[in-house]
Amino acid sequence: MHIFRRVILPLAFLLVFVVIAALLGWIAFKPDADDGFDGVEATGESAGSIITAERGDISNSIEAKGAINVDEPTAVKAAHEGKVNHFFAQPGDEVFEGAELFQVRSEEADEEQPPASSDSDSDTDAPEDSQYDEGQEPAKPKYHTVTAEADGTVGDFAVEKNDQVSSDTQVTELLKNTFTARAPIEAVDLYRIPKLPRTANITIADGPEPFDCENLRLDQGAGTGAASKAGGEDAADDGESGEPPAEEPAADEDPEAGSGTGPQLICKVPKDVTVYNSLDLTMTVEAGAVSDVIIAPVTAVRGLTGTGTVWVTGDDGEPEERSVRLGLNDGSMVEVKSGLKEGEEIEEFVPGTEPEDDEMDEDMYGEMDGEFEDTSDIEGGEQ
Repeated sequence: MHIFRRVILPLAFLLVFVVIAALLGWIAFKPDADDGFDGVEATGESAGSIITAERGDISNSIEAKGAINVDEPTAVKAAHEGKVNHFFAQPGDEVFEGAELFQVRSEEADEEQPPASSDSDSDTDAPEDSQYDEGQEPAKPKYHTVTAEADGTVGDFAVEKNDQVSSDTQVTELLKNTFTARAPIEAVDLYRIPKLPRTANITIADGPEPFDCENLRLDQGAGTGAASKAGGEDAADDGESGEPPAEEPAADEDPEAGSGTGPQLICKVPKDVTVYNSLDLTMTVEAGAVSDVIIAPVTAVRGLTGTGTVWVTGDDGEPEERSVRLGLNDGSMVEVKSGLKEGEEIEEFVPGTEPEDDEMDEDMYGEMDGEFEDTSDIEGGEQ
């Protein structure tokens, strides 16, 4: 027992340590496994850029962020010159199309009024310088009742009773309780919509369940106003002749014109859906779907509308340019209607558009450098 503790046990521990050291040394200095690139020569071309045309499905769904907008109020003008004689409605009243709003008393002669019959007494009593013709009574005032052109809520009146108005005087306005969904869309995404559907699906967070809005249309937006600017310069030149230049309209006179905004998708919110002005929304437009068709990545096609070009690997292994006819695309894959067969090999990227690894590395290292700089700043501040 004494020999076991003094001799055998220490030798056993020493042997175990020797085996462990040998294993660690072998792991640290063992030769690398065959990486499989011994027979590959550097060509300067990106590897793995050849793909095979396959069949698949494309669902062309476009989402755009927007907001709910209450419809613009309808202006109600006097339409006649005279004095406001009576108000039939009050601000805040809900009225329907054709409802009487107010009345204008005009001093114009009623053309439909027949001339009065002539009397001998009236002829003798009328002064020689009378402004009325012989045999005609003084013109009676005419009353014009202005009605609502649409349903709405009567707004505040801009005039009071017996105020003088002209035909262009805006007396009040009809506030609307109808709403429109508007969602700006990138102009390039319009190429993905060969035909605009009649409806779009609207989703409002923490609001009603998703619903379909109606009468979907595209508003291309207003122009940049270059023509108006040129016209203003011409007017300034004409001012040298002594005539004052025409006054340019204010930029905010018409919110729908000259705003320079891009295209928007617009549709009407159904009346049975409860919404409020300025609610954020997501508009989803289903622009078509196809199944079991030849598809290719959009990165492999030059031109994505109608016709395009792909680069097919020829019999000699070199890429050959080929024209193809295109269909739907979902932003990542595009339908190839003709010009390409299933199983043919094509370039994954249009020549000259391959992603560069150097740029990706620079971006990565730039972000890392920024992190290191921030860390040094923190350490320096702590010191």
